Amino acid sequence: MNDLLPHVVELKEADNVFDLSAYVPAGMPLEIEIGCGNGRFLAANAAKHPKQFYLGVERMMERLRKCSKKAKQGALENLLFVRVEAGRFVRELLPPASVHAMYLFFPDPWPKRRHHKNRFFQREMCEVLARILIPGGAIYISTDHADYFREMQRYLSEDVRFEAIAPLVRSEDEQTDFELLFRSKGDPIYDCAFRLR
Repeated sequence: MNDLLPHVVELKEADNVFDLSAYVPAGMPLEIEIGCGNGRFLAANAAKHPKQFYLGVERMMERLRKCSKKAKQGALENLLFVRVEAGRFVRELLPPASVHAMYLFFPDPWPKRRHHKNRFFQREMCEVLARILIPGGAIYISTDHADYFREMQRYLSEDVRFEAIAPLVRSEDEQTDFELLFRSKGDPIYDCAFRLR
């Protein structure tokens, strides 16, 4: 743990192992948010569901400071944040069948076509999800970017290992800063969810 930022673990480039068992109590369902912003969604859910463990993946230190503050103020022992590049974390550092739910809210759409290769969710992410999700585990997606949404939805729809389920409905205290901003402007938001069969 980071002594200055309680609830935060900082992984280095050289780290090729992340020992979940050192942080997540045995038998406790694990839910992960990719790019957790200031931690609104995770802090709200950790407070409401103390028997589930929540893990946020974020690179930006300023955001992690806000996340750590929320976790500390709420005395949330079932909440942890990891500073690491998200793609590497899910591809290389999570053990198989370890995640009950993954949340991907308003990921950077990298809108220019030449930058699409930088998007977190590529077709190969279906393979990653099939490995790290438990059977019946789900991914929940929200974005304001129609093109990126259609791409993610298509990849998951075309993969027979996944089936569509009802999107997540979030209360206001669970909505990210991006979502609150988009909703205040009346911008459309696209949601979907898929479960590993």
